[in-house]
Amino acid sequence: MRPLAVVMLSALVLSTPARADGDLYALAINGGGDRMDNFASHLAHLRQLVDLLSAAGVPRDRIIVLASDGGNPAPDLATRAPEPAYTWLLQGTSVDPELRDLTTYESSTLAGVPLRPATRTELSRAIGELRRRLHPGDTLLIYVTDHGTESRWDPIDNRITLWGAHEAVSARSLGSQLSRLPSTVRVVSLMSQCYSGGFAYLYEARERSRVPGGSTCGFFSSTPDRPAYGCYPEVRGQKAVGHSFEFLSALARRHRFPAAHRDVLWSDDTPDIPLRSSDLYLAELLARRFPGREKDVSAIDTLLRKALAEPDFATERRLLDRIAGFYDVPHPVSLGKLDEDVDRLFDFLDELDVDAKVWETALVDHNRAGLDGLIARQPLWRERLSDKALRHMKAAARRARATELLAALVPYLSAEPSRLDRAERLFSGLVDTDEIAYRTEVRVAALLRMRFVLTSLVGREWIKQRPAQGKAFAALLACEDLALPLPVAENQSLSKPASAKLPPLAEDQRRALQIRPGWVGITYVPLGRGRRARLSLPAGAVAVTSVVPRSPAAEAGLRRGDIVVGASNHAFTYANDLRPVIVAAALHAPLPLDVVRGRSRIVVSPVVREAPRPRRRNLGGGPN
Repeated sequence: MRPLAVVMLSALVLSTPARADGDLYALAINGGGDRMDNFASHLAHLRQLVDLLSAAGVPRDRIIVLASDGGNPAPDLATRAPEPAYTWLLQGTSVDPELRDLTTYESSTLAGVPLRPATRTELSRAIGELRRRLHPGDTLLIYVTDHGTESRWDPIDNRITLWGAHEAVSARSLGSQLSRLPSTVRVVSLMSQCYSGGFAYLYEARERSRVPGGSTCGFFSSTPDRPAYGCYPEVRGQKAVGHSFEFLSALARRHRFPAAHRDVLWSDDTPDIPLRSSDLYLAELLARRFPGREKDVSAIDTLLRKALAEPDFATERRLLDRIAGFYDVPHPVSLGKLDEDVDRLFDFLDELDVDAKVWETALVDHNRAGLDGLIARQPLWRERLSDKALRHMKAAARRARATELLAALVPYLSAEPSRLDRAERLFSGLVDTDEIAYRTEVRVAALLRMRFVLTSLVGREWIKQRPAQGKAFAALLACEDLALPLPVAENQSLSKPASAKLPPLAEDQRRALQIRPGWVGITYVPLGRGRRARLSLPAGAVAVTSVVPRSPAAEAGLRRGDIVVGASNHAFTYANDLRPVIVAAALHAPLPLDVVRGRSRIVVSPVVREAPRPRRRNLGGGPN
């Protein structure tokens, strides 16, 4: 079993002498799993790859594509139709799965290249065909845009998802199949699936050695233990996002794989952490030499200071400057300080995750109450939204039903303006929190990319006195130095536009404080139907079960056993009305709650605050 510390180490950015290559062949794989998880972005990446290889003069008959169900005309590809306005008002309701699922399906096609099924059988057949066609000195590019799974025990058992139930191939199995190729054929991987970093160990199975010989290498979107952005469900309808798109775009500009990799380290503004085989080789060497954390980070920093002082590493220093400036993260001065910065960002992410769950729970409560109210006011909707009515409807009919429902729901909520305003406040709080969290994940990735660069410098410094490791490392660099003979005009026409920088981290931190959900410090349970009837109380009445000491509720005099029946003179008509009112309330302002205490009706007005949480150290000068 390999030390998991390798996933936190290394990323070398360095040019190497060109090598004489034979013919280039390509094996592209998009398994997809099933049609729900086979995203349109995957097919767009295959098209981008084929177009790039064609521009480089690679004949179409040297390109083999395994994609989902192959040439089967049945729909196998998921994309998303645009959502109608206010569709989020159905989030969390009983009709959410049916009416908010706007996925549509189409059949995969790729002009000029026949598609073969992405199955283990067809993969084995394709490698057998390549064995007969490849000659010494040729190069096989293995490209994967897909999903993948992680092995907890050994990254060489990480898998590429293929098409169909239980269809997958591990790095170990793929490497074993590639061992059927002539040993003098170079295999270069470009992989963007989840946990793709495990396939950096293809050489072990192909070359049957723990020491790389330089015939097998690759470039990957993620470390062995991390998912990749292209696997996220929200990108089903997006086609120009993530590592694969960025790498192929950079390759069209730069022509050489190492140069494209260097560009992607700063240009890919997703949470991906691009790396390559030589990165993980150095990382593993360092993890074995420095197996601890605190003491060994200090030892590594000593080597790092020596490496940073050398003039040969000016390219790496410029790359660090660019990443730090582009993502507004601290420029690393040592691995120890960088690790502290990563920990602070993870703390910030934990806080944002808590807030997002509060916003989402309150929004769901509000949406359920709103839909219940509409059905009570317009009973015909009860039958139209029943499981029986929705179960057999086609996707287009469900979308039409969702549009009709929203056309009735929005005016119903607008009749009580505060209710629609509250819904929009809850939704915007959730969206804003999620956006800040995403940008924070990108910043974490930026810091880890810089960590890779730093530890690569350490690794190169360390192997200077170790000829055997230096030879293996040089062999990997030569393997990775694959070039595409693209014409100059193509290179110029596909120049990379400047991307927008992230907003300052301090600005995101301030915004996160401003949009925190409201809190008063009580727990409660719905009042039973019988008790509500005896006391003539509304359906949303709740009984307070506890009050947090020194909370806004305690300071305002709210007690255990009080029954909250409304807010600001509006009765809680439906179950789950209280939470959205508190969460959406203005911070640092009183919230009048209508309370039944014994036989009396009173108003208790706690001043809404943010829920308390442990103080964290600040990163980058933002608020504490």
